[in-house]
Amino acid sequence: MAIRTVDFRSDTVTKPTESMRKAMANAEVDDDILGYDPTARCLEVEMARMMGKEAGLFVPSGTMGNLISLLTHCQIRGSEVILGDNSHIHVYENGGISTIGGVHPRKVKNNEDGTMDIDLIEAAIRDSSLEILYPTTTLICLENSHAR
Repeated sequence: MAIRTVDFRSDTVTKPTESMRKAMANAEVDDDILGYDPTARCLEVEMARMMGKEAGLFVPSGTMGNLISLLTHCQIRGSEVILGDNSHIHVYENGGISTIGGVHPRKVKNNEDGTMDIDLIEAAIRDSSLEILYPTTTLICLENSHAR
């Protein structure tokens, strides 16, 4: 039996196989913005079913997915998100949340295994009565996989 290595470090590291390229070339496509792309629609429906959700949304990268998810919860510019100092969003995507979303990142030290101590998270949450002075803590991001 042949052993094959699959690299899941990043959505930009993975290279399509010949059969994947063939499937892409032969896929039925149309305008996905107007909801006419049957392949994208099929993927969204299947992912929603698998995850037990009402609907799915295809985005072209993990970075875009993370940004959309974060902005869904931090709808007011100046909101603050607590995240690990070694988290993927902070290390590799931090500019997007600040530049595009106007969201202030607040780092909490990650443990070696990628987790964060609950006491540090609680200490980082801002007192909402002082929101005129500080960003309002709106979201805590916990990663279930850790890239670093």
